[in-house]
Amino acid sequence: MGRAKNEPKVDLADSIAQKTAGFIQSDDHRDLLDIVDALRSQGVSHYVDLPQIIVCGSQSSGKSSTLESLSGIEFPTAEGLCTRFATELILRRGDVPGIKVHIQPHADRTEEERIRLSAFSMETSDKMPFPKIIDAAKEAMGLGAIGPGAKIFSTDVLRIESTSPTAPNLTLVDLPGLFGAADKNQSDDDASLVQNLVVNYMKQRRSIILAVVTADNPFANQPVTKFAREIDPQGKRTLGLITKPDKIDKGSDSERYYIELAQNLNVKLSLGWHVLRNRSHVTASDTAEERDDREAEFFANSLWGESLDQSQLGVDALRERLRNVLWHQIKEGLPGVISDVQAGIKDCENKLGQLGKPRNSVREKHSYLHRISGRLSTLVRAAIDGVYSDQFFDPTNEDADVLERRLRAKVQAVLSKYADRMRTNGHALEIVEDDLSPTRLDHKKWIKRKEYLLDIVRTAMYECRGRELPGTFNPLVVGDLFSQQCKPWENITNHMVEEIHKAATETFREIVSEICDNNTAQRLMKHHIQPSLHILRKDLKDKIDELLLPHLSVHPITYNDYLQDSVNKIQTKRVNRKINDLSISILGLNPQDPFGHSRSSSHEDGKVRAFIDGIKREFAPDVEAYSASLAADVAAAYYTIALKKFIDDVSVNAVETCLIQCLPDVLSPQIVWELPDEMVEILGSETPATISERAALTLKLETLEKGLRDLDDFTSTRLRRGGAGSSASGKNVVGQELIILT
Repeated sequence: MGRAKNEPKVDLADSIAQKTAGFIQSDDHRDLLDIVDALRSQGVSHYVDLPQIIVCGSQSSGKSSTLESLSGIEFPTAEGLCTRFATELILRRGDVPGIKVHIQPHADRTEEERIRLSAFSMETSDKMPFPKIIDAAKEAMGLGAIGPGAKIFSTDVLRIESTSPTAPNLTLVDLPGLFGAADKNQSDDDASLVQNLVVNYMKQRRSIILAVVTADNPFANQPVTKFAREIDPQGKRTLGLITKPDKIDKGSDSERYYIELAQNLNVKLSLGWHVLRNRSHVTASDTAEERDDREAEFFANSLWGESLDQSQLGVDALRERLRNVLWHQIKEGLPGVISDVQAGIKDCENKLGQLGKPRNSVREKHSYLHRISGRLSTLVRAAIDGVYSDQFFDPTNEDADVLERRLRAKVQAVLSKYADRMRTNGHALEIVEDDLSPTRLDHKKWIKRKEYLLDIVRTAMYECRGRELPGTFNPLVVGDLFSQQCKPWENITNHMVEEIHKAATETFREIVSEICDNNTAQRLMKHHIQPSLHILRKDLKDKIDELLLPHLSVHPITYNDYLQDSVNKIQTKRVNRKINDLSISILGLNPQDPFGHSRSSSHEDGKVRAFIDGIKREFAPDVEAYSASLAADVAAAYYTIALKKFIDDVSVNAVETCLIQCLPDVLSPQIVWELPDEMVEILGSETPATISERAALTLKLETLEKGLRDLDDFTSTRLRRGGAGSSASGKNVVGQELIILT
């Protein structure tokens, strides 16, 4: 602090602004920062980042001294362990000088700790020294004296926002330095924490890495360039910085090694290397001017000055190189910033379109609802027609279910699944031919045909006897058998109805979320759309009951000649199987094999007679058994015909007619015009939050549009002049960001 004793006493905010003003090189630079700072105030910084300079290296490599030399700010400096948590110094231009300080707790803090740390706050414009602020935060974070068992590092962040009319929109972040070996003060876990912190900053795609290595320590012992080369293998955004060149012997191998390194002959970096001579413990009380004079004298009388270009030596040259690097990054990233601003404008316009114009009167609310209804009906019609050309039908993100918006595709999938379920599970019992195996695993859901004829069919014939002659069966038996088999239809169909209703609801929810604000969307769904869909679902269920009733209670009726063909096919297949089985078991001959032959060279008369006797026994006349078999076959054939017809009737006459084709009229313009004023008030009224959101979006849109015009003007005029006359652009457009790891 002694070196500042002769400096005029000014507020800390003004002092910081004065010392960092050198990062503003020209009026062009300042104009661009004004543009991007205005954009930042409207939230563009959420998705737009500035190029940032990350100063990183090992402990005691001179990073804090480098930071102080660049900015003039007295960050804590000491040999060994110094910086113990992240400190963000955010410099912003403002009318009134001031300092605001708070701690941002890390996510792993308990709720009680978060409340306590969040309460740490300072707001001052006095002359409090910068180190004093850091000491106060250190105490709040529970970082006491260094020693065994003490908490050494914190993952909390100290944020210091300095405002001044001449501030350069600069962000400096001081972070702990890298170290490898643990000791009584620092553990291996601490080393991992610091390394992760540094590497994460390096990985940010617009970071310029200022990799600091100290000349008084073997290069191989300093891991910073290893991490930099892994993350930036081509070295396009890494600038090497060699510190403490005065700490090694003149003419030594170490001096020659580091001079070759500075000449980019060893570890080659696209941005090259730079050399600084900072204050030492002996010269710690030097003023900034004295520090610069000592540095210039050292380089003028050493091999460093003879071997390297002057643009590689000293803090003034480093500032110039950093300005040029930043300006290059800005020129490269400015088109991306413009693109991001354009995206922000489009987002604002879409949200304002959802909110609509301010609406106080019933007429204005009616007009708003009418506009929404037209768009909604158009999208619903396209959704059920399967015309997905509108941008609405594109997935909003990779995880989104595209069928939530493409209703026709969803309905097709549900009905196809329904048809499959009806074919496989629609019959109460699987009637299995005596010589075949069941497809169902549950033994309660299948029965052998012989058992079916004896236990079920003959019982039905007995219970349905009318005036038919002995040996024949009452036609009502077919209806009785069929009604028993089709009982699962109702549950399967009702389940399908719920799936269709859910699909329609999801599509409406997606549409209203797209075309209007959240408040209106929720009101429309709750007070109009969902009640309307419930009515349509009831109509659909009534139609299903109407289609199902004849199959459950009315005598089977069909004039489809497929019935007789089906019965013939069923019986023919059964007879053929029996004959085949007899032929194989008695004669050893498979009639279905055209090249087959018997087990012996000649057909023995006994075998032929046995075969004929077997046929006689198998097909011996049994009028009652034949009637039962015929009734079962007719019922099975009728079931197949009725099932196909019922599936089609449900799909077309119920689902399509009673629900799907009615959806465009749920909230059509005609329906909206007929709404009573009370319902218009409920659906179209705005909340205070909606009004505030519209005002904020309008202001943001105006700022973004002005910012875009200014950026277009800037790129079309000033950038053509070339030169490193500006700074600041890219993502998180707040100002420049200089990250220091000490």
